[in-house]
Amino acid sequence: AVELARFVFPKEVISLEEEWGDFLASQQQMDAAISHYIEAGKSIKAIEAAIQSRQWSKVIQIVEAQEESIAKKYYKVIADHYSHVGEYAHAERFYTRGETPEHAVEMYISQNEW
Repeated sequence: AVELARFVFPKEVISLEEEWGDFLASQQQMDAAISHYIEAGKSIKAIEAAIQSRQWSKVIQIVEAQEESIAKKYYKVIADHYSHVGEYAHAERFYTRGETPEHAVEMYISQNEW
C-alpha cells in the first residue's frame, strides 16, 4: 500500500513519513523514527534521533552522507562522544573533520597524553 501511495501521492507519503517519525520520537522510539525521517528526506531529524538514541554508527553514517556544511555541525558532537568514552583517536578524527582541532589538543592535554 505504501509503495502504491508513493507512486500516486509521493508528496503526501513524504509528509506522512515525517509525521510518523515525529510521533515515534514523541514516544521515545528514536530507532524507529530514524528510518521514517530518512524516508521523508529529513536528515537532520534523523541525525538528532540517532544522537538521542546513542546510535553512533548510524549518526556517522547519516552525517557522512550530508553536504559538508551540514556534516561539519555534527562532527564535534560525534567527537565529544568518542572523547567521553575514551576512544581518543576516533575523537581526534572527528574534531579534525569538524575543523576544531583545538578540541583534540585540549582532549589530549586533559588526559595527559600530549
